[in-house]
Amino acid sequence: MIIDMHIHTMISSTCSLIDPEQCIQRAVEQGLDAICVTEHDTLEGGRVMKEIGRQYEFLVLAGMEVMSREGHLLVYGYDNDIKGVQSAENVIKEVTAAGGIVVPAHPWRQPFGWYSGAIDRPLEETEFARIFQVIEMYNGLSTADENAKGKAFCAATGIHGIGGSDAHRIGDVGAVVTEFADDIADETQLVAALKSGRYVPHILRPLEDRW
Repeated sequence: MIIDMHIHTMISSTCSLIDPEQCIQRAVEQGLDAICVTEHDTLEGGRVMKEIGRQYEFLVLAGMEVMSREGHLLVYGYDNDIKGVQSAENVIKEVTAAGGIVVPAHPWRQPFGWYSGAIDRPLEETEFARIFQVIEMYNGLSTADENAKGKAFCAATGIHGIGGSDAHRIGDVGAVVTEFADDIADETQLVAALKSGRYVPHILRPLEDRW
């Protein structure tokens, strides 16, 4: 299955220009098997998009991009909004206790990545590798250098890497994806697939716009 793991829409992300129905249509046109809608700090957009996806018989998975004090975190397989800027430790404990998984988003991006130093002092890489099972290796809004650092980090540590477009404009949906070896039908299966490591991220094309 080919899934764009990181998409923002107009429903709950004020920074996005992506219309919900156009998002589904674009994903289908791009040959995707599913998308993960990861609005900022809320599941609302993902839940609305899941209903729209059903009308098109297209799989939408609900996630979030959560702001922690150390950097942005992608959250999958968790059923509650996470409001307010918390420590990453608290977010990880809360999500994993409920059976979900936390993936650091664009770890080397300036700002809001783990190694940007923009929020709190970054973790040492050895500590980072101990805490996380998966990172966002490729992000459509990150630079080629930042994505290369993600690839090198995964190669050096054995940590698994996913890819997502981080789309905020309709043309960017599906630009960066993750190819899973296993079928996925819901968020529980997505978490299991992420833990398995049976996937490969791909940069399919440059995004139309970067911040």
